Amino acid sequence: MTRVVYIMGHGYSGSTLLTFLLSTHPQIATIGELGIAPQAKEEFGRPEEYFCSCHTPVRQCGFWQRVSQEMAGRGHPFDVWDADLDFRVREGGIADVLLRAVQRGPVLETARDLGLQIVPRARRQRDRIVSRIDSLAEIVLRIKGCDVFLDSSKRPERATLMQRSGLFDLRVIHLVRDGRAVSWSSIKHLGIGPVEAARSWLADNRGSEHARRYFPADRWTTLRYEDLCADPDGTLRRIHAFAGIPSRNGFHNFRAVDHHIIGNEMRLSSTSEIRLDESWKKALTPEQMTTIDRLVAPLNRRYGYGPL
Repeated sequence: MTRVVYIMGHGYSGSTLLTFLLSTHPQIATIGELGIAPQAKEEFGRPEEYFCSCHTPVRQCGFWQRVSQEMAGRGHPFDVWDADLDFRVREGGIADVLLRAVQRGPVLETARDLGLQIVPRARRQRDRIVSRIDSLAEIVLRIKGCDVFLDSSKRPERATLMQRSGLFDLRVIHLVRDGRAVSWSSIKHLGIGPVEAARSWLADNRGSEHARRYFPADRWTTLRYEDLCADPDGTLRRIHAFAGIPSRNGFHNFRAVDHHIIGNEMRLSSTSEIRLDESWKKALTPEQMTTIDRLVAPLNRRYGYGPL
């Protein structure tokens, strides 16, 4: 089985930083998220304007050209700009609903399982995407000469479908960050209100908690972004042990490593500085803070985040 470490959580929880840090280990290979996000395609418009973390237009990157060639050799035509790695049916319908539905509790997940059994189109698409992901991971690992594939796609339902395929030895890092900080990032980057931002954080983390029951206890760990920033060495040693690989240091200049990562704009930054961003404490108005805290407080406290 392909060994995979999967980063799960909300999109503004520090997954890109964690991805860069973990990918400095000689046994870990990653491309970041499995696919360029739709909002990034809308922002850039053309693949010529979207750059790989190696600062080359993504379709001109030699690494991605090689991946495309090898994927085609396995019967999986592949274009990094449109990677076709999402669990979805583009034409829509019940098959698409079954695959794309967010992670829920046991009753709704049982309904999804039943639907996948009786809707052949959904089952075939699930199997096709799982096969594509497995081939992609094997190719990246072979090109990089590594043992563990790091997937920072974050969505809990994706990890659950991968886990239940039986093709992967999958270990999950549930990456969490203070719900007030994440809500501020959502307000700032997405232009949404505090209620929607807080509910987004809640939905993603509740989805992750629902997914947890599909994984053995030793295949799941929870990591706080704030702890990563406060103690990178100790945190990475713990994650290396969790991944079943020897620990190593020397990651601090993580930009010096050859990366081919797709994801948010941090992939193109030139700094290796690890700094906890607490600007949200001053940026949120008292009204926004009160609204967000009222919604996120119960789950926030579970993750160890107290009142300011």
